[in-house]
Amino acid sequence: MARSISVKVPTALLIAQIEERIAQIEKDVEEYPAKREAYEKATEAYNKEVAEFMADFVVKNHKKIRTGHDAETLRLQAYGNQITLTFYADAIPDFPVRPEAPESPNQKESFGREYVSRKSLLEKNLRILKMTSQEEVNASTYGAIMEII
Repeated sequence: MARSISVKVPTALLIAQIEERIAQIEKDVEEYPAKREAYEKATEAYNKEVAEFMADFVVKNHKKIRTGHDAETLRLQAYGNQITLTFYADAIPDFPVRPEAPESPNQKESFGREYVSRKSLLEKNLRILKMTSQEEVNASTYGAIMEII
């Protein structure tokens, strides 16, 4: 049977880690608009690259077009006046890679029963830790806060 470990963590160390994480979140919030703008530009370039790649690929591989579900790279479907050409990007070598969208740094998340931003939850815990006169907190408190960080 496993034994539990009882350790104490200095409160000042935990406060410093929380303050450091809050500062990082604030920095990420400031940088987010520039990252988002760069992502939008990269997406426009990606869309153009995909369109050019697909046009060239269809011209070179028009004999591979299939109409059934057995299509490996290209599938053609017709519904009345609507014609759909499906590309299976995983099966096409050198298919352009989609840019990754930057994650919003301070969006609301679920923490137990609360739906709050990570920064506001850290600030709440920081206020409580600064009010305490205890020099150490137990490991379970430290672990709970580290999950938020």
